Amino acid sequence: MGKVVIGHAIHNDFKVLGYAHPGVLTRDTSRIPLLNRRAGFAPNEVASLKRLTKAIFNRDIQTGRKGHSSVEDARATMQLYRVVEEQWERTLASKAQNT
Repeated sequence: MGKVVIGHAIHNDFKVLGYAHPGVLTRDTSRIPLLNRRAGFAPNEVASLKRLTKAIFNRDIQTGRKGHSSVEDARATMQLYRVVEEQWERTLASKAQNT
């Protein structure tokens, strides 16, 4: 424990694994208004990884006949996280200090 886990709609993965990870150590790129704003989406919208990647990087993912590639999805998720990492972590740290 004590590690930050980054994912997109990560709650689905946790559910399948029967795993519970502390919310303060989870970064879910499907639920971050910073990314939505950058992509031009409504702040509270839960955007798909495919749509966010297209909007922010102008890159298509999940296009193969087999659909999702876990490696491609993981890379896209980390790239999205890195776009807002500094601001996101600063915001979370500020919120933690105020509680």
